[in-house]
Amino acid sequence: MNFRGRFEQRPRAILKQLNFAACVEDVRRIIRSSPFPPVVVAHSLGGLVAQKAAEAEAISALVLMSCPPSRRLQPAAARSLRLLRLKYALLMALGRPFRLEEKDFHRLWFSALPEAQQVDLSRRMIPESVHLIRDFLARDIVLHSDRVRCPVLVLGGSEDPVVPVANLQGLAQSLSGDFNAYPGHGHWILGEGEGEVIARDIHRWLVQKLGEEILLVEFPEQE
Repeated sequence: MNFRGRFEQRPRAILKQLNFAACVEDVRRIIRSSPFPPVVVAHSLGGLVAQKAAEAEAISALVLMSCPPSRRLQPAAARSLRLLRLKYALLMALGRPFRLEEKDFHRLWFSALPEAQQVDLSRRMIPESVHLIRDFLARDIVLHSDRVRCPVLVLGGSEDPVVPVANLQGLAQSLSGDFNAYPGHGHWILGEGEGEVIARDIHRWLVQKLGEEILLVEFPEQE
């Protein structure tokens, strides 16, 4: 799913109001509409949203990729996030949607990608809600790991400058989950080389945790 403000005709008007709680409610609504408890796979900020949704909704499993832990769990953020908070403090104070500079995307989000791919991806990035940017950089979101009762897999790249491996390990431990680190990978983990290997690992983990019957799920007939 995409959060609001991605494809609408007037995205800035939507993004100006979009906050973390609205994103959580959107995910919860999709979970409730599923014919069975779904597997939720989320990346980066989406992982924080997914965790919050999983506290209140029934899901079969939760997969978190390159997801920063909350400040309560890890008081010290990665140095890269602390520097971004300082750099964009004025823009965040203005309260309008904005996008990070291309060089920041290159250096942090897409650091493990070839230069040509970095340029292509960064130019496709849209302005983001200042509320979501602030939440991602500050990590002040209140999460209750004891309310997430499904199997959890946390994974990330060993060369991620945004979410260090130690932070990911701490997140997995707090959720009583499993953890995988992928050597040479950065923050944009599935979009980097050998993404299909990671997808197969996720699939294998799901079968181990949920059983082979998940491969034979019958969808109810639609009226």
